[in-house]
Amino acid sequence: MTQRADVIVVGSANLDTTLRVRRVPSPGETMLASGSSVTPGGKGANQAVAAAADGGKVHFIGALGRDSAGETMRESLRSHGVDISGTHLTQAPTGTATVIVDDSGENLIVVNPGANALLSTEHVDEVLAEIEAPVVLCQLEVPLETVRAAAEQNPRRTFVLNPAPMMSADRLASVLPLTDILVPNQSELAQLTGREVPTTLDEVTDCVSGLEYRGAVVVTLGALGAAVFQTVDGAATHVPAPTVNTVDTSGAGDVFCGVLAYGLSQGSDLVTATRRAVALAAESTTFHGAQMSSRNPV
Repeated sequence: MTQRADVIVVGSANLDTTLRVRRVPSPGETMLASGSSVTPGGKGANQAVAAAADGGKVHFIGALGRDSAGETMRESLRSHGVDISGTHLTQAPTGTATVIVDDSGENLIVVNPGANALLSTEHVDEVLAEIEAPVVLCQLEVPLETVRAAAEQNPRRTFVLNPAPMMSADRLASVLPLTDILVPNQSELAQLTGREVPTTLDEVTDCVSGLEYRGAVVVTLGALGAAVFQTVDGAATHVPAPTVNTVDTSGAGDVFCGVLAYGLSQGSDLVTATRRAVALAAESTTFHGAQMSSRNPV
């Protein structure tokens, strides 16, 4: 029987170990953390939770290990109202990530993919064929061929790609033509275009104009909000972010993507959906954690 949803998220799920430090250490430096925590994360799971927290009916398609970390991830997703019936269980360990957060809220993240690397095109095709949804949201913490399969499965769906962690533009060449809305941050945009990281709206606009990709682009700008390009050769619409007391930026981009995808699924235009995504992503930085960032007060 065909299931219905607002958003389908195809992506990763990791158990995150977060270390809080005064500042991010330099290469070769040993530093004592002021605290640590273990919480659910992974870009795909984070984005699914964000879309569900905003009111969406969300299906998550990912791969988890048959281990305690996998059970933690399943329980977390269920508790946030995310449908995980499309999750693939493997003998590989559940993905993990180590997150270092400094006193300013900036972060450094290292991911060990684990089971995420085993999310196959066959599994994604099979599950997607059974779900009707207007929006599919992907990232790049699962195999690229799996992302491409998600984009190809139903061209009537709006396909949103968050190109993180970034890979070469050449490798992405098979997926970008299938992408309706591309959502990079400033550094990912620079990698896509082979330019310096843009720091002003004019520089972002110049970078976007250098993309060969021809769809809509939403560039996240951290504390500056986001820039919306309806076409890559058009002018930017700047959506500023509210001023907040930031304590942890981990997962803010994922909150943005999940909320954006849900807004689009409800018929919002791209700028309107971006405004809400910017607001909730900013709010999420006032809490510690990634997947739970919109739910866990300091």
